[in-house]
Amino acid sequence: MDVVSHEVNSWIIEALGEKPVEISVWTQKDDFVQLMVRLSDRVVILNLSNDEGEVIEEDSLVIRESQWQPNSIQTRRMPDGFVRFRHRSNEILLAPEVKPEGWASTLLEGWLSDIRGETGTPKTRLQRISSLMRSRDRVERMLDQANLNDIIDEVRYVELRLDSADYKLAGSDFAHSSSEE
Repeated sequence: MDVVSHEVNSWIIEALGEKPVEISVWTQKDDFVQLMVRLSDRVVILNLSNDEGEVIEEDSLVIRESQWQPNSIQTRRMPDGFVRFRHRSNEILLAPEVKPEGWASTLLEGWLSDIRGETGTPKTRLQRISSLMRSRDRVERMLDQANLNDIIDEVRYVELRLDSADYKLAGSDFAHSSSEE
């Protein structure tokens, strides 16, 4: 966890309602700090300024675990050097830093995976086995639905009917043409 001032840490606890699990500083200057915060159910990218000892939120991007899908956080370095973070239709710009642009999205995705893992991964061996059995049953049902045996039987029946119709038509044409002669 990166070190931030006591004022910033207190502001995070008061504004976001809980003590951060982890903090990673993107950039920190005398009058502002840009950081990523991991909380119990979400991650937040914050752009905070310092106005005579008072912490002010300039901009933020909140990504809740429930709204996140893997690889849905996009980062892009802009022509002016700023880095744009985007999730769904929300975005935030962070100051130019000599860090790979994918570094931060990888960090955030990892945090969100950890958050999801804590609530979604079965803990006991029995729960993991049950989860695997449910997955197997679901796959078996899908395979049964995709079974082509019934369709193959129907195609054979239709082919027999077509052959029969061809035979009857050929026989009637033959009988019809021979009676005219």
